Amino acid sequence: MSRRIIRVAVAVAGSVIILVTAHLLYLQSMKASETYPQDTFLSTVTKKKALIVTAHDDDAYSFAGTILGLVAQGWDISQVSFGRADEEKNQLFYSLAKTQGLSNVYLLKLPYRKDTSRNTWLPFPVERFPDVFNVDTIYHALAALIDSLQPSIIFSLDDSIGGYGHPDHVFISKQVIAYCNNNQTRPGFSVQKVYQAVFPPSMAEKILVRNSTSDINLYKMGQQQYHCSGMPLPDVQVNIYSYARQKKQYMNSFSPHDRKNIGKISPFYNWYPWWVYFRIFNKEYFRVVENQVPGATF
Repeated sequence: MSRRIIRVAVAVAGSVIILVTAHLLYLQSMKASETYPQDTFLSTVTKKKALIVTAHDDDAYSFAGTILGLVAQGWDISQVSFGRADEEKNQLFYSLAKTQGLSNVYLLKLPYRKDTSRNTWLPFPVERFPDVFNVDTIYHALAALIDSLQPSIIFSLDDSIGGYGHPDHVFISKQVIAYCNNNQTRPGFSVQKVYQAVFPPSMAEKILVRNSTSDINLYKMGQQQYHCSGMPLPDVQVNIYSYARQKKQYMNSFSPHDRKNIGKISPFYNWYPWWVYFRIFNKEYFRVVENQVPGATF
């Protein structure tokens, strides 16, 4: 090999190292600047039973590291989501649940929307939800499942902006909170707390606002349409690095379309091995919703 070829190879290698380093520093800048208390409550729960409630099955990736950790600790965890038009994706839902070690999965093939017009992902005022969603049908279906499973903890997205603004997310999470509020004083009510996956404000700003490449910024539109400042502030954080490899495998198991959507919330996750990416994004954050009525369990 001539000296010229060696010089070119060294120059190319040096350029690649510089570019990768610069990009990793860019990713590092998206990391949360805030810190929150480490969650201690989940380790104290005696009845280790949880239910994941999401509008779409891929939404659960937001807290997959925490779920994998709980499964490893012997928790009995189920998931309920709503059926898609694509039956292949519905079948994928069942297989992915097995890889996570979930006990049961429920795919509710219910028409939760009255209005199935185009652009169903665009935010619109909560006041219009009864006109668009089959509120009673979904509420009673979720209520029956929660009553049957008797979970101590429910995991969902937040009920303010639904992560990044999708109205389905907001609607389903609001049904969970409505059910808990309506039943919290009922004897035998099992739910102790609801853990809502959220971003700290700095991550929401850097990832969902500044890093957005879409002509329509759903997060900003959600803030306007839902009359909120964005995702609720986290109450706790969970270090998920010990389960990062499994979380990355879980994220990569979704369809190409879903992986593209996941990449909007976890930018460039597919560019790096798990031990690099999740060394940076090694925490999951939760708003913890508790009982507001003295003496009740929720």
